[in-house]
Amino acid sequence: MAQPGWYSDPTAPDGRRYWDGQRWIDPTPHRKGRAGWVWLTIALVVVAALVAALLIFPNRANPFAPTPEDTRTSRPTGKQWDERIPSETPTPTEVESQFGESIDCPVSDDWPRSELTDGRLEGGGLSVEAPQGDDWRMSPAHIEWMYDANSMLREIVFGWISNVNVGYIKVSDGFSANPEAAAEQFVTCMASSGMFLGFTKRTVLWNEAWDVSGRPAWRLTSNVYVSDWGHEGIEGDTVDIVVVPTDDPDRLAVYVSCVTIGHDENISEVEPVFDSLRYDG
Repeated sequence: MAQPGWYSDPTAPDGRRYWDGQRWIDPTPHRKGRAGWVWLTIALVVVAALVAALLIFPNRANPFAPTPEDTRTSRPTGKQWDERIPSETPTPTEVESQFGESIDCPVSDDWPRSELTDGRLEGGGLSVEAPQGDDWRMSPAHIEWMYDANSMLREIVFGWISNVNVGYIKVSDGFSANPEAAAEQFVTCMASSGMFLGFTKRTVLWNEAWDVSGRPAWRLTSNVYVSDWGHEGIEGDTVDIVVVPTDDPDRLAVYVSCVTIGHDENISEVEPVFDSLRYDG
């Protein structure tokens, strides 16, 4: 019996046939006709088209790129305006965010006093009830640009005081005849003076037209912050200023109080003083 192997056979497709030791095995015919080349050519053309599309249409313009997810919605998600809901109290406006720079403010050369008439502090045409509390004392708080100044003060901690003042300022000293502008000049002088060493910033709480005994006036209330008193738990003062025009065009009557921020007892002592403010002329 012939050994297994390939033997010549002119009738076979490849001119030979395989003998496995028992029988002839016909090999699987190879089909290398024109149809195979046609499909190969089509496949190459498709691949080339894809590569060209990626080069011509990059990024989002690429027609073959995935469609981006649309995150928009027809339902509004933000808080909508509703006239039935009262508006929130506005955040205090920060008007100075850096350390204060010294500015030239007037000096009245008028020495302040501390005295009561019928239980009231009187000065500049204004008067208020004296603040109540064992810590308040008859001692003047000196504000250099005020005239006819009458005041009382109390110590919060050693070196830091709260005070209530009434008196007047002069237009001829450089203060504006406009009460609103004069109030701003007044608090700017305070913030840049030795009263608030370590001044860092000021935020406005109230800045609006006011009325004192039927006379038009202006009220400016600010938190004045300092950096040097953190060891005593003190942030600064709430400075409340009311400017009232008088019958003398050169004089503006002024009420001013300084209350330690967050000091509830100090706040409760000065609130009735402010409520008692009146113009006596």
